[in-house]
Amino acid sequence: MAVHDLAPLLVQPEPRVVEGTVLPRTAVPAPRSGFADRLADTALTARRALEVTIHRLRYRPATRRVAKMAVLLPAHNEEADIEACLDSLVTQTRTPDLIVVVADNCTDDTVKIARRYRGIKVVETSGNTDAKVGALATGYAEFLAGGAFDVMVSMDADVVLDPDCLADLEAELLKTPSAAAVSAKYHFAEGQGGWFNRQLVRAQKMDFTQFQVRANERARRTTIVGGQCSAFRFAAIDEVTRRHRRAAPWTNETATEDAQLGLELQEMGWTTVMSATARAQVGAMPTVRALSGQRAKWNAGLIALMTSMPLSKRTLPFWLQHLGLGLNVFMRLAFVALLAASVSTHQFVWSWWWITPTVLAALYQLKMAHLSPHRRGADYLFAALWLPGELWLWFSGWNTAKSWVTHLLGTRRDLWAAQAAAEAGKRSGGGAGALLATIVGSVVVSSVGAWYWLTQASAEFQRVVLTVGWRSLAFMTIVASVLLLIKLLRPTRGLTA
Repeated sequence: MAVHDLAPLLVQPEPRVVEGTVLPRTAVPAPRSGFADRLADTALTARRALEVTIHRLRYRPATRRVAKMAVLLPAHNEEADIEACLDSLVTQTRTPDLIVVVADNCTDDTVKIARRYRGIKVVETSGNTDAKVGALATGYAEFLAGGAFDVMVSMDADVVLDPDCLADLEAELLKTPSAAAVSAKYHFAEGQGGWFNRQLVRAQKMDFTQFQVRANERARRTTIVGGQCSAFRFAAIDEVTRRHRRAAPWTNETATEDAQLGLELQEMGWTTVMSATARAQVGAMPTVRALSGQRAKWNAGLIALMTSMPLSKRTLPFWLQHLGLGLNVFMRLAFVALLAASVSTHQFVWSWWWITPTVLAALYQLKMAHLSPHRRGADYLFAALWLPGELWLWFSGWNTAKSWVTHLLGTRRDLWAAQAAAEAGKRSGGGAGALLATIVGSVVVSSVGAWYWLTQASAEFQRVVLTVGWRSLAFMTIVASVLLLIKLLRPTRGLTA
């Protein structure tokens, strides 16, 4: 009904006067004064109060949990980890209303193990070519597309949840109307392999802690809604699905489906945050090859997103992270080159000031170690030694540079298959060749540069290069040191290990 149709109903009618009619005066009964009468009135009042109380109790607003939660668990050949994952799921303080294991092209005993658990739905895929995205889409279309659930949790099959993880995720999601997704905080178990494996796990632990610290500095807001374990408001992801006309919220157009979904949710006005309390233990990459395959997939997906979208407050953190990493690697390369050039011409003068960035870096790593969950003395030693963190930076820089080169050349690879092959210890192509090409290229460039510097460059040219080079590097180092000092002194805003 239109507003103008309601206009006659909104006009107050004129008072109607009936001639010859006198309304009788309402008689108010006098209060009864007898004891029996007063007792009867008291009993009547008490009865009415009791009836009102019973009515209010019967029709009071519901205080128990009314949201329905479904968990989607894609799994590809996860027989080594899925039992611990499902054990942590079925023993949650908040039991999910539905758990769906999507066994994706499994050739091991993943399905057999999952079917041992009563009440868990197990769906097998065959011929799925979209890896994790295809598995998630299968479970979503089969069980969730009808809208019977309020909260959807997606998680990996090698994740072990803390007992209150789902309860904390659900509570935080439901009490924040603007939140479309809440990601758990991740930590790693102590490495079970040899000495090198344990150090590799510590490096990954430090890296994830830095990610959580950065999110905490932005009021826990994060674009990457970690696929390891995150809770989604169904109304929000259903909106994404309908707007983009997809069968499921995720897309196979990128290798980082979690970042893509986070950006799409934010574009529609939703927020995506990292939980303050929910924790989950994720699987660390056990070898350098597996870790390199994982990071290559992550980097390629993020680079594709960054370059395909306009610069905005949502994509700016990605650009700043890549630019910061590139600047750090460049400063180190410049230091090595200037040091070699100065020593070769006997013009190098040592200054203890150059130790300052190293000390600040070690102190910052100690802070990250202290904020890491389940920290041990070895984690503090790992941070204090500085060198392991420095090697991690070079590893990250090389992987990121390799991904940028691959992207700029337009090379297409099945990154999901490459990561799976790397995790299985198989050669996935590209990694060894890229490393060899980097080493050969570095040797060639260094040799040509050294030949020209020592035999062709004039003394004046050498003086100008060294003067300008050291001063420029000193300026960049001072700026980087100040920024690092700010990070070191910045309060953690309630972030706990």
